Amino acid sequence: MTINEVNGAGQPQNGYTKVKVTDKDSGKSFVIDFKNAKVKGNEAEWTIKDGKVFDKAGKEVKDNELEVTRYQAALIKAAAEGDGDGKKLDSNDLVGGLYGEKAEAELQKANSEYHVAKDKVNYPPAPHGDADALEHGKIYANVENAKGEKGHLEIQFLNEEKAPAKQEEKAWYEFWK
Repeated sequence: MTINEVNGAGQPQNGYTKVKVTDKDSGKSFVIDFKNAKVKGNEAEWTIKDGKVFDKAGKEVKDNELEVTRYQAALIKAAAEGDGDGKKLDSNDLVGGLYGEKAEAELQKANSEYHVAKDKVNYPPAPHGDADALEHGKIYANVENAKGEKGHLEIQFLNEEKAPAKQEEKAWYEFWK
């Protein structure tokens, strides 16, 4: 059975796209319902939109499959677990710094040699490292291994999955009227 058969011939279900995420290191895979998003790794990039997955060049990906490294698969799984529902990845999964904790746990569960990198930007540093699920629709993690090799995964929601637009600018005293 192909992913398109599961997804009703590639049609989006309630605004979601069924995406098969395959760990190319182990061959294991899982399916997540994505809201429209861009997914970027170190080199690879995909756009998930309207029931289809497209690669960096804009070419449709067969069977809506993302072939990723072990650590990227773990980070995607952790992102979907943000709200406790690991089957869907949407704006409900924007859980802030808690994502770093979930990401580290999934990396360990996947027996990945990578760990969430230490936060070197903030003072004091974020306790769960350089990973975050931001309210404006971006989930990211920077990882590294004992050899000093670095990795990155970023999920940016498109269109309706972003936070609502700012209120129109008013003078400070007008907010109390």
